[in-house]
Amino acid sequence: MTTSDWIVLGVGIYAGATATVALVWNILRERHNVIVKVRYAMGVGAFSGSEMVVVEIINNGNRPINIQELGFWTSDGNKLINHRRQQDLGWLKDGDGTSSYIPRQEIEEMVQQAKEHGVRITSAYVRDSTSRYYKGKISKRADWFNK
Repeated sequence: MTTSDWIVLGVGIYAGATATVALVWNILRERHNVIVKVRYAMGVGAFSGSEMVVVEIINNGNRPINIQELGFWTSDGNKLINHRRQQDLGWLKDGDGTSSYIPRQEIEEMVQQAKEHGVRITSAYVRDSTSRYYKGKISKRADWFNK
């Protein structure tokens, strides 16, 4: 091999390695990253003075996602879906967030379903349009409904 062949080979290896690193970086950067938080809140306005659970959904990824379902997981792995809260869902662009406020009465209905089966509500979840689930823990203060 001549000197120019070695240079061409070196440049080709360098270009291939750089392209591979860039491809892996883009794949990792483009992943969905959704955070689900459940916290306790007191209502204001029409719900003034009432206890509520707030489910916050935050999209930290670089791609928009379409939230299709909001619900809770039970200790035996089953889902409890609050059908009244499904209309508040939709697209979340990158960096956006939304909150769903669930009054005590609706939570107690779901807890009653869980207690009939002898289980507890352990976490909240959201499902996107690709059927990927994102799970969020319930804060200790928001766990009042399991007692």
